Amino acid sequence: MVTELGFGAMNIPDVMEGEETLRKALELGINFIDTARVYRGSEYLIGKVIEGGRRESFIIATKTPRRSRDGALNDLDKSLKSLGIDKIDLYQLHDVSPVDWNQVMGKEGALEGLKEAREQGLIDHIGLTSHTVEALEKAVDSGEFETVLLKYSPFERETRRIISLAKERDVGVIVMKPLGGLGMPATLRGYETHLDPKTLLRYVLSNPAISVVIPGVRFPWEVEENVALAKSYEPMASEEIGLCDDEADALLGKMAMR
Repeated sequence: MVTELGFGAMNIPDVMEGEETLRKALELGINFIDTARVYRGSEYLIGKVIEGGRRESFIIATKTPRRSRDGALNDLDKSLKSLGIDKIDLYQLHDVSPVDWNQVMGKEGALEGLKEAREQGLIDHIGLTSHTVEALEKAVDSGEFETVLLKYSPFERETRRIISLAKERDVGVIVMKPLGGLGMPATLRGYETHLDPKTLLRYVLSNPAISVVIPGVRFPWEVEENVALAKSYEPMASEEIGLCDDEADALLGKMAMR
């Protein structure tokens, strides 16, 4: 079981406060940490923070961009060493596109390697992440993946159908970019809007089919604000969700005209 608010660890190596930020998240009860091989320095930093800690009290998810069996297993070995642990809870195929599908799913593909690793006890669960609805739908339909990681916000609603489908198939849903993606919060400050970061996070948390949302954070105060909201928010009614959707569409239209 995971807390509905997780920790997106992509950006913590970019700031001096990175270790403090992760410690704050764990201190406040967040138990799901998401990272990736391509997030340079992130796995190593996480390893430093959790060294000697209560490993059983939190869940670590990381990812490989490799598409072959050997490449995925090589990345897994590096992840284990960087994190300083002997088993990873969730290992994900990173940013799979429809073009990648046959390779990762076929003979000597990355999925084959992760299945071997699971049999060997090096990982517990296998997931897939993607920016395309087509690949996500294939992943859910395949029955091979225990989780999917996808974008969802008022600005990225095309995955709503996939979220519902995943719930029907008992596939866990991890949501990235709940604030609309890189740079969106800063962009929104240039417009009159009710879609502030707290509203956007509440919007995602209000979907009961989502397992965990992983906003990317860098500073301890961001963690504190997110945790406070997650502990106190009231789920949005369908009418309020619709209003957020309409406002997002209007904002996207204004941005396109600039």
